Amino acid sequence: MAIKVLTTRKFKRGTIEEAQKLLALLRAAGTVRPGFISGHTLISAEDPHTLLVISSWSDTKSWEAWQASEKRKEITAKIAGLLETTEHVAIFSIERKEFEADMA
Repeated sequence: MAIKVLTTRKFKRGTIEEAQKLLALLRAAGTVRPGFISGHTLISAEDPHTLLVISSWSDTKSWEAWQASEKRKEITAKIAGLLETTEHVAIFSIERKEFEADMA
């Protein structure tokens, strides 16, 4: 069952250009992973230093494998140095019953 992963990051002033480059690298690496469906990066209308990445995955296990991968850890470590606050990751599904079964 498909899921959406919402990752919110607030970047330090003066780092947004570098952040966007790293996010593009992260997305490029993620697109070749099993289970990846799509991804979008949104910039907050209220604060241009806050970005929301919405990625779609075929299932939770595919997302977790990507999250645990060395490539993702390598790129997110570089991103972490640009953050004003810790990133926030939330996983959403369409139907709770199916999501609970997927998490088991």
